[in-house]
Amino acid sequence: MDMSTICVTCGKKSQDYVIECYCCGKCYCSDRCKALDHQKKISHHKWRDYKRLYEEIMDIDPKIRLVTISDIDGKVMYSDYREGIDNFLTLEESKKSLELAVNSWKTRTALAPKIGKGKYVLAEYEKLKRITMPLGDDNHLLYITTEVQADHSNIIRRIGGITIRKLLL
Repeated sequence: MDMSTICVTCGKKSQDYVIECYCCGKCYCSDRCKALDHQKKISHHKWRDYKRLYEEIMDIDPKIRLVTISDIDGKVMYSDYREGIDNFLTLEESKKSLELAVNSWKTRTALAPKIGKGKYVLAEYEKLKRITMPLGDDNHLLYITTEVQADHSNIIRRIGGITIRKLLL
């Protein structure tokens, strides 16, 4: 019986030295092959971290509608709505809203040496609230929408606790 494993990068069979990825289960014959494969797919591993963070934030309050995690340039790392939620904006309008929030955050960051780092921004509309806040570092932002009735102070406080614990991004 052949007990060897095939490396997903180079195709080499190996029986005595197999490296398995902790999150996707792919097998590699060497650290070099694993590094080569994962340089192309590093976002796969981060995506799982972003998804886990999204789930933790959604668990804070059932009135949270949407969680988007983006980098400081607005590239979306992970975004999803709560199941059963009707979107108020089209996909294009949502992208524009995120772009405006990111650009506003960059403007605030430029003023930080004089007024201090931003903690969060809350915008309340007739139909929802939008919270924009840093994700524990200067490279990522959280963009969250909630129902108007949501306790935004509690949500912000609890997200702060999650991101301080994580700082994995």
